[in-house]
Amino acid sequence: MVDGITEKQKEVVDYILRKIKTDGLLPGDKLDTEIAIAKNIGITRATVREATRLLIEQQRIYRVKGSGLFVGAIGKSNHSGRFHALSPFDFQAQKSGHKGVRKVIKFSIMKVPSPEIAQSLRIKNSDQIYKILRLMCFDDIPVALEHIHLPVNMFTSMELSQLEISKYSYIESITGKKVQRRDQNLTAINLVDEDILNLLNLKENDSVLELDETVYLDDGTPCEVNIAIINTRIFPLRQNSTRS
Repeated sequence: MVDGITEKQKEVVDYILRKIKTDGLLPGDKLDTEIAIAKNIGITRATVREATRLLIEQQRIYRVKGSGLFVGAIGKSNHSGRFHALSPFDFQAQKSGHKGVRKVIKFSIMKVPSPEIAQSLRIKNSDQIYKILRLMCFDDIPVALEHIHLPVNMFTSMELSQLEISKYSYIESITGKKVQRRDQNLTAINLVDEDILNLLNLKENDSVLELDETVYLDDGTPCEVNIAIINTRIFPLRQNSTRS
């Protein structure tokens, strides 16, 4: 699973992943405390802490200071709690027995394509954005196509390889701020665009969901507008929010 992992750490990792699966835990659900995990399997808390660190790095679980461990990869909410606007992509892939794969299909620097996107990003209509087309797959099965818009004035450079690992982690590493909120709107549409149909292996007039979202950093600055076309027959969406 991870190079250099010890047998004891692997035992903890397997225990946690098995617990998530057998209990049907969803992103945002709370896990046992590290003390309880250590007691249940007879392993030191230090070993449990190292094993959970590995799972946090893989974005399978996350830690909330003072509250404990939770399922999924997460950002802060504007209510001093935690939220999952959608079940994490990797979690859904693993739940379906697949690996989550992200592929950058197209990249360009261009003038912001519409006044609406400029307004959402709080930039001028003449300003430039990075326009990125990213295909989301379960192994080699396409499940969603993202049209990502990032303001050039916020990102002095763009490493596309990082966007094939974790978009939000990359945004946070560049800006030095946390992704805090996503304002989202979901609309059911019948797909007719031939290029999108081909990329998602769908037929004309197949029903999909269009997700329009604006993403904000923890200082309230909008950092992304994303328009995603999602095949919910393969990639189901769930609303799952938790407030402290």
